[in-house]
Amino acid sequence: MRFYIREWSDNTIVLMTETGHVLSYFSTINEALHACSEWYDVNVSEKKYEVTVQYRNPALVYESTPAYT
Repeated sequence: MRFYIREWSDNTIVLMTETGHVLSYFSTINEALHACSEWYDVNVSEKKYEVTVQYRNPALVYESTPAYT
């Protein structure tokens, strides 16, 4: 599964699927990345994709981050 993390203007962090379905809300981007990592740990047969993070700050618009170690 491909995950996307978006930081909204009210500093809410949203974890979404690639189709835009909201899975959960978090306080920090690291918490959302940790949730993705846990999902990959449980679903070991799934292909592991980097997670796209869209920051609220325009200088940091998009970044891809591995959600697994």
